[in-house]
Amino acid sequence: MPVNPFDKASRFAAKLDAPGFLSWLLGAPRGALVFRRWLDTRALPFPGGDADRTSDTVAHLDNAAEHGVPWAVAVEFQTVPDPDMFGRLLGYLAGLWLNLRPDAGRGSRFHVGAAVVNLTGTGAASRDLRWAGTALATHLGVAERNLEREPADELLGGIEAGRWSRCLLPWVPLMTGGGDPGIIDRWKLLADGEPDRRRRAEYSGIAQLFAERAGRKDAWQAKLEGWNVEESTVVNEWIAIGEKRGETRGRVEGRVEGRVEGQQTSLLGVLVRKYGPVPEDVVAAVRGTSDADRLQDLLWLAATAPDLAGFRQQAGV
Repeated sequence: MPVNPFDKASRFAAKLDAPGFLSWLLGAPRGALVFRRWLDTRALPFPGGDADRTSDTVAHLDNAAEHGVPWAVAVEFQTVPDPDMFGRLLGYLAGLWLNLRPDAGRGSRFHVGAAVVNLTGTGAASRDLRWAGTALATHLGVAERNLEREPADELLGGIEAGRWSRCLLPWVPLMTGGGDPGIIDRWKLLADGEPDRRRRAEYSGIAQLFAERAGRKDAWQAKLEGWNVEESTVVNEWIAIGEKRGETRGRVEGRVEGRVEGQQTSLLGVLVRKYGPVPEDVVAAVRGTSDADRLQDLLWLAATAPDLAGFRQQAGV
């Protein structure tokens, strides 16, 4: 299955500040939820499409207003809304409820729910199916954000007021008014307030990738030229993939070997920069991986794992 740089970038952006992102996505004040962790759901395939496709953005949240009731919330990103998303989520949430537990207590179960972010278009993943006059009913209420209908001005105002996290800045180019010069100027001021230089580079890189998707690439490039000289290796990989998507398939085969080698080198470079010397068995595992999608997933894990042990555990190497 072709690598989708917008999907990869979305998942990366969501994990920059999970509590901040999830608070906005669910429309809940930060104090209303407690983010515990991203759940390991590799054993649960996501229904429909690629049989090997799993979801790595299932959040374990506690509802603070209800004495810490545990929730498993599946977060999905769609470049274009999938008309079958209701059915796919329904099947996936059943698997989460059956197979995952918040703790080892007898009878312990997650409450389960789903949230969807549509980068373009308007989705409708929720359903309320009822047979009038009977007790039959199936209801799935999805927290769904259609970014092209979200006002960029309102989001920036929320960040300026301290209500929302700066981690939401990468999504601005996809929103209503996201290409306006005044919006981009406000974006830059807020991004300048981020003390972490690498994080600023990630905001910039992902925003420009999303600006390309929204047809606003030129506006953002012009405004951000020379603004932040530091670059993100991970984001640059996605940008490169996005640029290559338009190349003809007839030229792809001759480039596969070089591309895979480049991904391997990029992955090892990220590991060294973040964690220091890389054990030989990890180097061998990376060099022995020739699947481009798998390498892209490992690159994302390397960028988000808290330490080398965490990377090894999540990557299975």
